[in-house]
Amino acid sequence: MAMHTELWFPSVIWSSIVNSINNDDLKKYAYQCKSNDNGRVISNYGGWQSSDLTLDSNSEIEKLANYISKEAQECATQVGLAEVQLYNMWININPPGSYNHLHNHVGSVFSGVYYIDATPEQGNIQFERSDGAEYHIPTKIHKSTYYTSTRATYAAKTNALYIFPGWMRHSVEGNKTTTDRISVSFNIGEKI
Repeated sequence: MAMHTELWFPSVIWSSIVNSINNDDLKKYAYQCKSNDNGRVISNYGGWQSSDLTLDSNSEIEKLANYISKEAQECATQVGLAEVQLYNMWININPPGSYNHLHNHVGSVFSGVYYIDATPEQGNIQFERSDGAEYHIPTKIHKSTYYTSTRATYAAKTNALYIFPGWMRHSVEGNKTTTDRISVSFNIGEKI
């Protein structure tokens, strides 16, 4: 008789491709924001991060916010959470050589990113385990699996949306191209 298997404390990453957003308009808006906002430095090195966006400042941002809110609620329902809401959104413009240090989003249930204009060569997002497994997983393994992996990499690509737990440590690889990687990041929390 086989052992019964249960997954406790899973690290879930949701992904999709969004085709209903006008990225050209969002890209123009991103550069307009950059020209009017000095931005802030949180996990970004060499890149520009906007202040939190006012969701009604641009019709495509509003459309994206509504889409993200709907998807985040689906994610919450899947994992047994009550209603969630979008807490904040900001724009990231990462020129050549820029990257994001390993970090998490304290105070959010979910966090995520939507890529306005990106390619994998401009820096993929990487998620790292934070349960100490690297001290226990043998160096010799039969094959790499979700159980034995200590890092997961998701491609930076235009129209990609990733939603993940706010406590998951993540970083973004350096931009190895001559053009900017442009994205919108966000935090989702309990509905107030």
